[in-house]
Amino acid sequence: MSLLTDIQNAALDPKTSVSDLLRRCQILAVRLRHEPFKAWVGHELNGYPDSTELPSYRGPFQGELKANIVGVQGLWKNVSVPASNIPAEVRAEVHALRFFDGVAELVSMVEEATRAGEGYVGRRLPAELAAITPVWQGYNTIELSVVMSPTILSGILDQVRSKALEFALEIEAENPKAGDVAGPEPALPVARTNTIFQTAIWGGNVAVGPGAQVQVVQGDLASLMRFLESGGVEASDRRELEDAIEADGHRPGSRVRTWLGNLPFKAAASAGRIVEGAISAAVLHYFGLK
Repeated sequence: MSLLTDIQNAALDPKTSVSDLLRRCQILAVRLRHEPFKAWVGHELNGYPDSTELPSYRGPFQGELKANIVGVQGLWKNVSVPASNIPAEVRAEVHALRFFDGVAELVSMVEEATRAGEGYVGRRLPAELAAITPVWQGYNTIELSVVMSPTILSGILDQVRSKALEFALEIEAENPKAGDVAGPEPALPVARTNTIFQTAIWGGNVAVGPGAQVQVVQGDLASLMRFLESGGVEASDRRELEDAIEADGHRPGSRVRTWLGNLPFKAAASAGRIVEGAISAAVLHYFGLK
């Protein structure tokens, strides 16, 4: 059985854990020599750093506020808290739940909620925020949490399965043996793997590795410039492209095509810092062409 078929079967088999599925994907990432896919797999397994931009399927989600309060009639748990009770300057962020945890931890959170008979998962908010958040008159707030249904976490896990499956299917369509042998060269051109990764994992947005996810949003010049900077494109070359886009009326005209035509020379002179395929794919995505 080929590695790609093994990944597809694991993605479709509910008895195979998402962690085991991702470990198969680790092998594929190494054999494809594709750092962005390798980084995505690593983050899904081990968790995302706080400074990393999360994929959209990991949040933010709108949570519900619950409090434990103590007062004249004792302790009351899981009391609903109106959003208006939270200081206005932190209200929006307090309600937003983002999940940076690795997939095994997400599974554990769902299982723990089920064992405890609780219909929610969430996170505890800072004690100093609880202390200044009133709930009932005559009561002190001793604990404040933002919670939501554990089905949200199940949905994240399902998204990971689906994205790994789509990636494997698209790679197989290009080369059915792409994951079977680690040769001196990648089984697929890096530019083509980039395109598949961007579509299957990021839903059309562009990501660059290793370890970073910098997204290019169609029509958003600032996101394109951030991507180019992270990809090793010199400031002068970024300004040149920005001027070309302006001169072409924000269309892929002759100035932009000339800039793209010089990419092979820029890549050759960059000592490996510029991934030519990823840069051209990002520019095309900015124009909605890829």
